Amino acid sequence: MKSDALLTRLQAANPEPIVVQTDSLDLFDEITAGPSDPRLAAPARKPFHRRRGLVLAIAFAVAALLASTAFAISRLVADDAVGPDVTQAEYHAAQSQLELPPGATWPVFHRGPANSVTGRGAGGGLAVLNAQNAWECYWVHAIKTGDTTAQKRAHTTLSSLVAHNMLEAPAGASENYVPSNPPKVPYVVFAHDGGLESIKANYAAAAVGHPRGLEQSCYANAPGTKPGK
Repeated sequence: MKSDALLTRLQAANPEPIVVQTDSLDLFDEITAGPSDPRLAAPARKPFHRRRGLVLAIAFAVAALLASTAFAISRLVADDAVGPDVTQAEYHAAQSQLELPPGATWPVFHRGPANSVTGRGAGGGLAVLNAQNAWECYWVHAIKTGDTTAQKRAHTTLSSLVAHNMLEAPAGASENYVPSNPPKVPYVVFAHDGGLESIKANYAAAAVGHPRGLEQSCYANAPGTKPGK
């Protein structure tokens, strides 16, 4: 048969046609008596490097998050750095210039390490962000309860914050950007990445019955907080 002829040709071409069957351990002893592969003696460090790379990736991801619009980093790393005492004083002073919704209270200022620094004005910027979130959650609660008067009040107050207390850095500005003529009121600077425009869009949508973006902002910035509280 054709298959038998092909097998015969393959056997004839085999350079070692005779295979000696043996139960002896001589071959095993001969192999193990030789020098070991030096690669096997090296410590396996790949898992360590991979994990370290993952940690670095997470660190960079956190850094990217902190550099985003919501935290207004440009006001926190300015060259005019001040200690926590100044920042706390700014935070408390701003409270007399900003309004909170009924039932809301100012979050406690966490000073951090004594040797920590922030940019001058960061305390006021923090107060603006806290007021913004309080009014957003108040608006969400008013929508859910059908309180149209409270809805209008929240919309008006947030629109005023956007107009007078929120600035956007110019395109290409550094993270240390500070306005040449800062406002006399507490303010926060947003990066030129569309974040401030997104806030405005959320308020416009909520005003016409589409509060999803407003709700997401409320819950994202005040997790566990009950709207209206």
